[in-house]
Amino acid sequence: MTPALEIMGLTAGYGEVPIVRDFSTRLAPGSITTLIGGNGAGKSTLLRAVYGTNRIFAGHIVFKGEEIERLAPWDRLARGIGFVPQGRCNFPLMSVGENLKMGGYSLAARGRRAAIERVTAMFPMLRRKWPVQAGNLSGGEQQILETAMVLLTSPSLLLLDEPSLGLSPKMQNEVFATVRAIAAAGVTVLIVEQNVHGALLVSDRAIVMELGRKFLEGPASAVRNDPRIREAYLGGNIKEVAAG
Repeated sequence: MTPALEIMGLTAGYGEVPIVRDFSTRLAPGSITTLIGGNGAGKSTLLRAVYGTNRIFAGHIVFKGEEIERLAPWDRLARGIGFVPQGRCNFPLMSVGENLKMGGYSLAARGRRAAIERVTAMFPMLRRKWPVQAGNLSGGEQQILETAMVLLTSPSLLLLDEPSLGLSPKMQNEVFATVRAIAAAGVTVLIVEQNVHGALLVSDRAIVMELGRKFLEGPASAVRNDPRIREAYLGGNIKEVAAG
């Protein structure tokens, strides 16, 4: 199967400082892959390198058979890569409807209307909250709105950076259900997530990063049950984490 995304020997970072070093992986179409690791491991830097918002020192990024490491972010967006960065990234004083219209600014009017109908059918909450200011939504609802704004452009690859950060357990579950629904629609998802247990439960594969390098990669279930990963990220006993 042709990979949705292939990263080969990637070294990337900021200014003159490389953070991610000699990183390689392949993502299958329609799969969910979670990047896990401690603070400073290079996870967010990797997402930004795929989207084109930091410096690439070496290596290649192949998307749909094309090397894209020299393309600007807007060119990558046009080719089908969407990125939802960490933290709130909506227009808080504008309504949900206005935010969605802004998210589809690059689409022609007819295409924008059709795209909004598509994402509101996927996430009915957006239709119910249409006139509500985005800043008055719950954290989980804002995350869903921001993800929907990116989905308006019909990406085939979605990059998500800490979508459940700061949310209640209930809202985290809603976000993970959203990720699963997105992948079920055929979108390939690469996600950075500190809630390792929740992310691994919805993922097909997982990659563990340490100090900018890939430490471990494999099926999410195998990574979840690896004693080293349970000790480092799951409190040593995955059943206790699940029960909590």
